[in-house]
Amino acid sequence: FMDKESLAEFEQAQTTSPECDAVLMDGIRLDETITDAKPTADQQKTLHACIKKVSDDLEGMRYNTAISALMIFVNEASNWETKPRAMLRTFLLLLNPFAPHLAEELASRLGEVPGKSLAYAPWPEHDESLLVEESIEFPVQVNGKLRGHITISPDTPVDEIEKLALANDKIKSFLEGKELKKVIVVPNRLVNIAAK
Repeated sequence: FMDKESLAEFEQAQTTSPECDAVLMDGIRLDETITDAKPTADQQKTLHACIKKVSDDLEGMRYNTAISALMIFVNEASNWETKPRAMLRTFLLLLNPFAPHLAEELASRLGEVPGKSLAYAPWPEHDESLLVEESIEFPVQVNGKLRGHITISPDTPVDEIEKLALANDKIKSFLEGKELKKVIVVPNRLVNIAAK
């Protein structure tokens, strides 16, 4: 959220004179990559995965993993070329239960705080359709040892998964000169090929 120069100045001044926090807060500037741009599909997927994880973890009182999900989002977002303002506002709603003062300050700097405070804003809902994987990497084992991966869509039928695994060049090399005994496809997990 903060540009690198003002963050460095803030951290330096805070270590040398921690009593002037209020003056330092006034010098913080938002990162210039924060824009009103429309979020990309990947950005939305990252945010909605965070919303789902934080919501589930708060309900289950797993605070450490909820905070971990927030950290994952921040790490991902820090690599975005543009950071959509609306997505960051939603993120601040998720951050608010853990760091309310920081979240409120950042929200005020972003502008358009819903209501008087983040505490009164409705909790964000995740969109399950944004979390659907278009393709997954499926591990393939030969005699219990991982030997490769195949890329499939989540709705690929079991018989098609078996064919793809047996047709994979890397897997074929481990099956050369061996008799195929059994192919076990564990849905959404792995393929295990038994050969002798």
